[in-house]
Amino acid sequence: MAAVVLVVTIGLAAGLYGRQIRSFVSHVTGSPTKTWPLEPFPPDAQPDLRVAVAGDVGYANSRERRTADAIANAGRTDPYDALLLLGDNVYPSGDPEQLPETVFEPFREVLDTGAELLAILGNHDVKTSGAADRQIAALGLPGRWYARQLGELTLIALDSTDIQNPQQLAWLDRTLATVTTTWKVVALHHPPYSAGYQGSSMEARDTFSPLFERYGVQLVLSGHEHDYQRSKPLNGVTYVVSGGAADTRRTGSDDFTAASGSWHHFVDLSVFADHLLLRAVNQSGRVFDEVSIGTGAASKPPAP
Repeated sequence: MAAVVLVVTIGLAAGLYGRQIRSFVSHVTGSPTKTWPLEPFPPDAQPDLRVAVAGDVGYANSRERRTADAIANAGRTDPYDALLLLGDNVYPSGDPEQLPETVFEPFREVLDTGAELLAILGNHDVKTSGAADRQIAALGLPGRWYARQLGELTLIALDSTDIQNPQQLAWLDRTLATVTTTWKVVALHHPPYSAGYQGSSMEARDTFSPLFERYGVQLVLSGHEHDYQRSKPLNGVTYVVSGGAADTRRTGSDDFTAASGSWHHFVDLSVFADHLLLRAVNQSGRVFDEVSIGTGAASKPPAP
């Protein structure tokens, strides 16, 4: 089972980089009050894989473009391997004709550097009959749910607008049972754990979370809430909400909350052999939450 280390230090050569990257865990429910730069990794400590994660991009507004620009800036010297969108790709009704304005144009620079586009469906993407399937075709996705292996990470993409579909549930059970990669990461739009404006999807929690726990999923990524939230590790699983790419709402905290904040942002996910490093980054390229997820309960933060 995975465990979350709430403080992580990545040693950098002091003479070359001047400081160390240190984590700061935000417990505020508005905009975080402390940030620090998203610094590059040193040449001898490069991640095996980098994924940029953005949720609820579908407004095609200036705020979304600033988030997309922040991702492009963060990947300029070390390009992202994948761009993961967490649903509600087009407001208000999922019209695939608007994908150039909400996805392809804003994220052109990120995609042009070689990042693979991965996405899931949100509730707004299925409001119009036939829109979901046309979106899937336009985005080049395998289907409404799918698995994609990226090195030692397997991404399980789910359709939380159709939670009780027996075909999806059987596929999820079968797929998780056969994953052999070190890292298992799930993406679904509706968050099983949320202290935000709309709250937890109890249907997603009751249906999916037992499978996540049974098969050792380490990280679950959701959108839907227009904020940022990170849970404490819950039976080995960390739940992160990232739906603030283009709009924000108030957020909050619950007994499962480790960090929350209402800020336009994206998530920078770096994959190493022995840990995942997740950093929440605002539009100015500054980190406001950071956590390391290890491969087992014995994981410890490095000594400062």
